[in-house]
Parts: sequence; C-alpha cells; structure tokens
Amino acid sequence: MGFNVVYHIDKVWFRDFGEMVGEMLDKLTVTCERGHIVPLRLVFFGNPDDNRQYTAHREWLLGLIRERCERFGWRMPLVSYVAQKSLDSGLVMESQCIPQEKSPLVQDKAIVTAAGRVRYFTVETEEGKRLFTEGILPSSIDAPILEQSTEVLGKLGTVLDAEQMDINTIVRQWNYIERITHVPEYEGANQHYQDFNDARSHFYAKTRWEKGYPAATGIGTSHGGIMVEVDAAVLKCRKCAAVALDNALQVAAHDYSQNVLIGVADKIFRHKTTPKFERAKAVITPASGLQVYISGTAAIRGETSLADVGIERQTLTTLENIEYLISRRNLRKHGIKAEKTPEIQIFRVYLKSENLLEPARKIICEKYPHVEALYVLTDVCRDELLIEIEGVAVAEDCG
Repeated sequence: MGFNVVYHIDKVWFRDFGEMVGEMLDKLTVTCERGHIVPLRLVFFGNPDDNRQYTAHREWLLGLIRERCERFGWRMPLVSYVAQKSLDSGLVMESQCIPQEKSPLVQDKAIVTAAGRVRYFTVETEEGKRLFTEGILPSSIDAPILEQSTEVLGKLGTVLDAEQMDINTIVRQWNYIERITHVPEYEGANQHYQDFNDARSHFYAKTRWEKGYPAATGIGTSHGGIMVEVDAAVLKCRKCAAVALDNALQVAAHDYSQNVLIGVADKIFRHKTTPKFERAKAVITPASGLQVYISGTAAIRGETSLADVGIERQTLTTLENIEYLISRRNLRKHGIKAEKTPEIQIFRVYLKSENLLEPARKIICEKYPHVEALYVLTDVCRDELLIEIEGVAVAEDCG
C-alpha cells in the first residue's frame, strides 16, 4: 500500500486577513470533496507587518482551521505560516493532501518540550514509516538567530527521538530564516544564514550521513524568526530507497569553499560551516513510485552565482539546473532506472523584488504550462541572486 501526497495551490485576492483565510478554506473544502482527499499539511504565505502581527495571524489561522475541521470531521492538519508576501494574490496556500481511504493510517501526535509543543504525523505501511512535522517555531521569535536555530533543531531532535528515528532519516527540510542575508551591526556578527548553518551543522554532526543529506530550502522571510519543517522516512522494504542526487552543473552545497560563505568561523569546527543539503532527494518505493524532492535551486554554476545577467537569464539557468537534476540521465547515474523523466507537480518561486514577477512567470509558464506555481517576495541566500525555485517531481515506474 503506497502513500502518495497530492500537492495543490490556492490563491485569494486582497481583503481582511480573516476573510481571506475563510475564502481559502472554502476553496480547500471544495477541492477535498471533489478529489476525495483530506488535508495533511497546509502552508500559508502571508504578509504580516511585524512579528507581533505574525503571531496574531498564526493564532487566527489555527483557530479558523480548527473550526473548519470540527465542522467537516477532518483531522486538524499540520499548519505552517510563512511571512512571505504573495506577488499575485493577497494570500496563497500550498495544500498537501492524501486520499480519504489512506487517512486512517495517519497517527496524529504531539510532543511537549521545555521550549513548547510540536505537532507531527506518522504513517506506517509495509514500505516503512513516514513522519511529517508542522512548522516548528522557537519559544521567542525575537531571540538571536543562532539561539532560535539551536532551540528549533533541538525540538526537532526530540520529535525524532520519540519516534526512534535517526536525524539522518530526514529526506526534506524547509528552513525559513527571518532576514536571511542580514548581518547584525556588532563585532564578530554572523549573517543570519551562516548562524543557521552553524546550528544545523552541530545538529547534523550527531549522526552519520552515509546516504547523503536531505533535500532542503534555506529561504528568507520578512518576519517570524526561525521555522523548520521536515518530512522524514525509514524505508524497510528491499526495493525501497532514499537516494541523494547531485547535479554535475553545480558544486554540492555541503562542499562549498570558504570563499562563498559569509561570516566568521564556528568556534568548534574552526571554519565557516557549509549548508548541509543535497540538490535533491529521491524517495523510491514499489507502491508509491518515485518522488523527487527538489531543493531550493538558483542560478549557480559550480559554486558561483550568475550575477548581473538579469532575471530572464537567471530564471532559465535555474530551470536548466532543475531539468538536468531530474533528467533520466542524472537519475540513471545515481542508480535509478526511471522509464521517463519525472513529472513536476508543483513549483515554489521565490523572487527578490516585485518587478521580477512578470518576466519570471512568463518563462516558467511557457516551459511548464501545466505546473501549479506560487510566487512570493523574499530574500534568497545570496545578495546577487534574484530567484530561487523548489519543487516536487514524481514518476510511477522506476527501479
């Protein structure tokens, strides 16, 4: 019995936040009834004014979703609220849903730590065990970034320990970092992203990564501090595998040189730590087929950004990187015998300024007219990069 997640994007136009959420949940209800599916995880992208409003929006969001679940008899889905402004709507939501008949397999769990409560789901089939978390937040989203990062990753570690799952079972990780490229104005300060990378490196050092790191996105937000969300998997059947995918066009992020990292050396590692993720992670099971988690991808060749080339060139280069990454040639190079190139289900497109939307969207829609995509405004991990794209691709037949 496989366990496939269906991805969908809904958008609503500008109005009061509560009204937008209500309309969004109406759309979700129709989608679920027509498709005989139930929501597993909902990721909302909004535009709060500050951290205080971010917290208020998130609580409001959870309350409205809880009311809707009680009305329709749904299990309360996992919820994440990301402070990234939608560029073509007032509010956008990515829903991750499963068939109704698979819903009884999902176990709704929570763990309480000294730093707060974390909700997550587990699913067990003959293929193994899957774990999905909500967006994990720190006790204070106003604390220093390194402190927040260490706390959030510690909470994640507590969840994995409770399920007897090693840290290296994480297959996909989303890392949302407030003002990702900001460097505080004091001596020895690190860029926010480097502080997060240091915390992640210490967390990941607790285990061995013989099968590669997770796919991941490290992306900026306007507010909300640090938030981390993961999918993890322990695969048990003989033909099941989680395979790290490299891209011959790019240096693996975890192998970057010190030249492209911003900040100061970590006191324990004695160097600036690298971003610990793979370009993609392929999860293969006989019943579910092939699912490729595509990490946040940008216009980088080798380890060098394509700077000062404009949004069109950066968008095309980013898509070329993704196309090579999931190509049959690259999959076969990694031992995956795909009969055809996996089909992209969904894109998230992160853009550095509002005027970049139309040229980027035009290129993406021309090349992928049937792929649902959301477009949000945020900083990406390097100042010179204008766009970053992540996604999910699937194929039924593989070996």
